[in-house]
Amino acid sequence: MIHDKLSNLRHYAPILDDIDLIVEVLAQAYEEGTYQIGSLSVKVESYVPSGFSGTFTAHDSATTMVVILEGEELFGLTYSERCKGVARDEKGWLAIDDSPIKAVVTAKKGMFTLFLPREPYALGIACTNSPSVVRRMIIVLQP
Repeated sequence: MIHDKLSNLRHYAPILDDIDLIVEVLAQAYEEGTYQIGSLSVKVESYVPSGFSGTFTAHDSATTMVVILEGEELFGLTYSERCKGVARDEKGWLAIDDSPIKAVVTAKKGMFTLFLPREPYALGIACTNSPSVVRRMIIVLQP
């Protein structure tokens, strides 16, 4: 996992093949919805964070980038080893239901988080401050 300010995104160009396309996508305003832009699957959504659902998500082969556009939330992380033996769905996603949170990251407006393949995370966890509306963009970088 990489968690940093959007202003530092270009520093990660060596590990992001589609960095120019990602920067182009981030420069545009998108309505809520799901888009296929080149090799990127992009989802823009608004919601009110809640408690931890108990389920972590990971992709078997794709890197996932989460960008907070408004508000803040917590991301829960667990051990990558928990992906072993977990069946993936037809799009390559894994759901891990029986794992503890090993770390928590506070995601705020103007930040991005990269989750590498088979790196389990839980999004949308409310901060203790207040349950404000969050708007985020999730970009899945197909391998």
